[in-house]
Amino acid sequence: MTLESLLDEAPSVLKELAAEFYRLGGRHMDADPRSQQTACFLVAFRSISLLSGMRCLLTPATGDAWDVVMRSVMEAQDLLLTFRFNDQGIRNSIESWFKGKNESSWKPRHKMCEKLAKLLGAGDTELAKRWSAFSALSHPTFFACQNSTVLMVNWVTGRKEDPSMTRRRTADYLVSIGKLIVTSTFDDIQQLVRLGCDMDRMPRVEPFRLAVAQIAGPILAESNQITLPPDSYRSA
Repeated sequence: MTLESLLDEAPSVLKELAAEFYRLGGRHMDADPRSQQTACFLVAFRSISLLSGMRCLLTPATGDAWDVVMRSVMEAQDLLLTFRFNDQGIRNSIESWFKGKNESSWKPRHKMCEKLAKLLGAGDTELAKRWSAFSALSHPTFFACQNSTVLMVNWVTGRKEDPSMTRRRTADYLVSIGKLIVTSTFDDIQQLVRLGCDMDRMPRVEPFRLAVAQIAGPILAESNQITLPPDSYRSA
């Protein structure tokens, strides 16, 4: 498979995931609209909704919109993993989240997530650092406005964007779908509550995840360094 063929496959994969979330999430919502599993499926639906709309942002002119939506995707996926921890403190946070108050219950517990990822062999994921860097590009900071200026100058003058940027966004998009598959369907991890997704009902999902890891993962790894100055985001 190629990066382009994986991109063509993405809508079908997202549709399979959404159908399974609907089947299982609906059961949990009917049984207990404020359970831990219900919270997980609500956040999973947000993740898949954002990912479904991101495909149209894979163009040179939509780089700003891409950064803003990608930050929201990262936030939702990290919160999904956070909400899956079999931990009473997390369940207390979920109770506050359901109340919809203006506090921090919607913020992912990045340290917990990073520790688990490292324990499972994923290495140093730097979730907090990368979320903070994307925040610096989502708010009207100096660096975000610089990016916007470059995009608009390209648009006005017809100057072409470096093709590697679009290729990197495509890889990032596909890897993000792969991350959603992991955070929503992996049930054999002791530290997490089970969600019970049936992989037999989603025949495209796991082959897609494996292909993304093989094809898109290395592309993203080539340019995975944060280029912002360390003092412009939370770098530690």
